[in-house]
Amino acid sequence: MNKRFLIFLFLVSLSVFSQNDSISSTVFSLTPRSNKDMRVNGIAIGLGISMGNENSLSQINGLNIEINPLSIFILMFDDPSRRGFSESSTATINGISLSSGHSNQNEDIVYNGLQLSLFSASHSCNGISLNGFYNYATNMNGIHGSFLLNYSKKSNGLFVSFSNYSEINNGLQIGVFNKTENFYGVQLGVINKTKKQKGLQIGLWNINSKRSMPFLNW
Repeated sequence: MNKRFLIFLFLVSLSVFSQNDSISSTVFSLTPRSNKDMRVNGIAIGLGISMGNENSLSQINGLNIEINPLSIFILMFDDPSRRGFSESSTATINGISLSSGHSNQNEDIVYNGLQLSLFSASHSCNGISLNGFYNYATNMNGIHGSFLLNYSKKSNGLFVSFSNYSEINNGLQIGVFNKTENFYGVQLGVINKTKKQKGLQIGLWNINSKRSMPFLNW
């Protein structure tokens, strides 16, 4: 029985190794690219790894730089909240990501590490992010600051913005307007609103399913 189990583990390990080894690696890449499946262990620079449907970069480990001259127009006319949340991811960035704007083309990307951007849309944002305007992600974990809005389906950690919204939030929201559907933690703001709450609301006006109160609610 033990021998069969060990043989099974060996075969599974060999299969996983073969699959990982089938993806080529490089230390530098321009983005986007679509000609070959590739993993970058180093630096990727360009318009963005997911600017088209034929993206071939599955992972970046290191530094990702995105400079898109259309970022200002995307910021003016694109509203990612109208499309709903992305349910799956196709690429991962581990390390530091610097961008003039992570647009809706990035909604299937997972960011792990430090993210600095004018605005951001992604599947997941894990670590620390600072955004000039907004951060929109299905999942947010860590410390996230945006000038106008943090918007997520599920979030854990510290969120600082003019407005914070999450369907499910665990942690601390600090903003002028804080809103959740299910909240576990502390909301600190001028107006705090949630349907289901375990924690504290501290602000000028606080609303939950039990009561509406000034200054302090639970």
